[in-house]
Amino acid sequence: MEKPLPLLPVAPSYLNWHGHQLALYRSGAGRPVLLIHSINAAASAFEMRGPFIGLGADFAIHALDFLGYGNSDRPERRYRPEDYIAQIGAVLEHIGEPTDVIASSLGAAYAVEATARWPARVNKLTLVCPTGMGLLTQSTGLVGWAIYRMLRGPVGRAIFHLLTTPRSIRLFLGRQAYHAPQAMDAATVASFHMTSRQPGAFYAPICFLTGLLNCDIRASFPTLRQPVLLVWGQQATTTPVRSADAFLAANPMARLQVIDRASMLVQDEHPAAFNRLVREFLLAP
Repeated sequence: MEKPLPLLPVAPSYLNWHGHQLALYRSGAGRPVLLIHSINAAASAFEMRGPFIGLGADFAIHALDFLGYGNSDRPERRYRPEDYIAQIGAVLEHIGEPTDVIASSLGAAYAVEATARWPARVNKLTLVCPTGMGLLTQSTGLVGWAIYRMLRGPVGRAIFHLLTTPRSIRLFLGRQAYHAPQAMDAATVASFHMTSRQPGAFYAPICFLTGLLNCDIRASFPTLRQPVLLVWGQQATTTPVRSADAFLAANPMARLQVIDRASMLVQDEHPAAFNRLVREFLLAP
């Protein structure tokens, strides 16, 4: 077995999901919290290192690499939102008791769907710059399928390689993920790049880039009865703060906190401020 990537300060364990191995990480003790990363060309649990490290003194922290990412298996297949919703459900079942969930971007949409499906498994939800109420909701149409069929071959591999060079990753992080240039140090860029260069790392991102992983939560989010904390970076561009309005209007259980000088990966850019807000939210009655 290949040596796992050093994404978090603990080695992963593995959970079997339909014959594939999902990488799980655990630290701390107490009430369980599950961390769910976003979806992009080089995603992994690495982007959740801030809460993984910072909340371990108060909670039992669990983190997941979705199938196709990080240290999980990366099989050649057509990835679907249902895959990731079901994987969240499987991890919650594995944890075995009601769990607080912290999820980012499109991963947050999958967490909402999983919570609606298995409400007894989730205590509270923290959603970081979530999508699914206006952005990334549309199912792939005929054009999207045609693009996917084209990109799953050599052309797509070449494009993916160009999108995941260190220079391209730094540009992506600077335009969409982080507000402050100093947040994108060499180690951060190297970790994102490292995940994208693993065997099979191409398959899941190409589904994301062609819209196959979009997830519409406009029907499910209003049904949630769990308390929901929305955390937004003030300078987020892909999912700007105004996107929170749809969430707040749809469910009275949701409230919003905005962190200044932060973009989409606010939990990694300002981990101390993020962890303080989340800790207060989770420990509140």
